[in-house]
Amino acid sequence: MRGQKSFHIVELSKTDRMRLGTRTFVRALVLSGLIVYATEARADSISGDSNSANNPVEPKLTLEYWNYYALSLNKLNGEAENGEGRVLIPFKVDGIQQNFHVDPQIVTAPAAKSGPRTGLGDAQIYNFTLTTQDIGLPEKVTFGIGPLIAVPTNTSTNFGPNSLQGGIAGAIIAPQRWGLLGVLATYQHTLWGSNSQLTTVQPNLFYNLDHGYYLRSSAIMRFDTYSHTDVVPLGLGAGKVIKLNGGYVLNVYVEAQPSVYRAGVGVPNFQAFTGIKLQFPGSVTSGWNF
Repeated sequence: MRGQKSFHIVELSKTDRMRLGTRTFVRALVLSGLIVYATEARADSISGDSNSANNPVEPKLTLEYWNYYALSLNKLNGEAENGEGRVLIPFKVDGIQQNFHVDPQIVTAPAAKSGPRTGLGDAQIYNFTLTTQDIGLPEKVTFGIGPLIAVPTNTSTNFGPNSLQGGIAGAIIAPQRWGLLGVLATYQHTLWGSNSQLTTVQPNLFYNLDHGYYLRSSAIMRFDTYSHTDVVPLGLGAGKVIKLNGGYVLNVYVEAQPSVYRAGVGVPNFQAFTGIKLQFPGSVTSGWNF
C-alpha cells in the first residue's frame, strides 16, 4: 500500500489540457479493450476468485500499476497526474506469512516550466507480518502489521522532498460471502532530511457480481502535516477479474473519487483513479521459506 502520493501541481494551458484528456481517454480505451477481450474469451463465472484478486495482502506475487488524474484542484487552477507502481512479494519466515511491498512512484508534470517533466518520486517500502484469526465471521480475518520506510528516490525536487522517513503499516482484511471488507493504514515521519509526517488510511470495500465483475471503493485518505494538506476522497467504481491460463489473474478497474473533505492548496477536488493488477499463481512463491 499503501499511500497515495503527493501530486505535482501545474498550471495547464488549453493545449496541455487537451493532451492530458486525450491520454486519459486512450487509457480508458485500453482498459475497456482488456475487459471486452476477456469477456469474449472467457465468460465463465469466477466470483470465487474475486476476493483473492482484490485482497491487498493475498500471499501471491503481484504486479500492479495505479494512476491518479486530478481534473480539479483545491484553490488552484489546473490539473495534475500521478502514477504508482506496486510490487507485492510473499514469503515465510519460520512458517509465518510475510507480505513485502515495494511502491515506487512515477510523476508526470506535462506543463512544468523548468526541470524534467517525468521522473521518479519517493519509494515506499514496508512489510506485513500476517496472522489469521476466527472472530465469528463467515471467514477468518487477516491482521497484518510491520515496519515502513520511505526512501528519497526522487530524481528531482519536482517529484518529492529529499528526506528519509520511517514508520509503520497495518492492515485488517475480512473476506465476506458477498465480497471483501478491510482497511490499510500507514504512518511515516522524517528520520533524516526535510521535516515531514504523513498518515494514510485506505478503506477497502468490494462487492462481487457475476462473471468476475465487481463494484469497488478504495479511495485513500491522506493527512500531510508537512505540506499542510488533508484530503478525504470517496471512491465509487467497478472492475473485472480475468482468469488467465496457468493460474494467472488479471484485474482491471476504475473509480471516480470526489473529495468530501479537503484542506490546503492543490489537493484534488475530484480525481479519476484507474489501475491494473497481475497476480501470479501461488506455486511461483510456494517455496519461498526462510
